[in-house]
Amino acid sequence: MKKVYGLMIKAGDANEMIWDRGVWETEDGAKDYIEAEMKNISGLWVKELTVNDSIPEEVQILEEDMVTCELCGIEYNPADVNTADYDQAVCINCEPEYKQNVNAE
Repeated sequence: MKKVYGLMIKAGDANEMIWDRGVWETEDGAKDYIEAEMKNISGLWVKELTVNDSIPEEVQILEEDMVTCELCGIEYNPADVNTADYDQAVCINCEPEYKQNVNAE
């Protein structure tokens, strides 16, 4: 769980968070934002929020090598290129036409 700070406003009978302004890691950061950007709006305050932080601090991004379609010459993610069923690498965009030409021969 992670603690962040959001902007709150009274809306009718309920208190609502102003979601489109985002969240801040510190209460002071949220208060500074109110003073700098929203000083003409009354009834705003900062509230501590607890969110489920399911992403670990160190995210390892796996960079896959791109595969070039031999028909159109565009590089694709390996999942978008069929290299198993044909003699050459064929992307998902070229595959329907390639199948027609192979079947016609």
